[in-house]
Amino acid sequence: MAIFPVILISGCDGAKTSGPPSPATAVEIPVCKQALRLASDKNPMRFSSWQKESTRDNNQSYTNELANIETDQGKTLKYYSLAIVIQIDKTTKQLAEESFIPQEAQLQATALDSLIASAQECYKAAPPADNARLIRYSFMLDSATEYSKVVEERIKRHWDNVPYNPGEQNQIGGLSEWMVKGSAGKVIRSRNKVISDFNQLY
Repeated sequence: MAIFPVILISGCDGAKTSGPPSPATAVEIPVCKQALRLASDKNPMRFSSWQKESTRDNNQSYTNELANIETDQGKTLKYYSLAIVIQIDKTTKQLAEESFIPQEAQLQATALDSLIASAQECYKAAPPADNARLIRYSFMLDSATEYSKVVEERIKRHWDNVPYNPGEQNQIGGLSEWMVKGSAGKVIRSRNKVISDFNQLY
């Protein structure tokens, strides 16, 4: 397996904590510093397309990798990009259910928005030394922001108890479910777009 030297385009460090990182509860906006240093990047963890029947209980290995990144590199864009997809998987698992508790889902959405905001601060602080990589991060953050909007649609529809109209009911469970505003299918499709962009980062 080839290991390529890459540029860490941001050393974006927040306040250090004594315990392991917790992307589901992260709320701080980091103070980003511009740092340009070379390192050998480990083979990144890749995520697959969502499977509704999957319990997706393998997040612990991703959380362990997140802790390793923080220890080795600090809270860089690489750290936040992985934290975002971990949080997105948690959120999708909840919203893919036919019924969920809106208040709990909103907590997941708030945690995600905090991570996206932190990643965007790192992105802004990054020196333009690796434009190709920065562009890929930009795509991923744009997809994550769009996912957040789709999540809010799903939560709002469920919270307001808005039923699907006959046309939407015909789409639910089919290939075009992703076109229905506030549907689980739209959340899953948006999630898969973020994952696709994440997998292209390295």
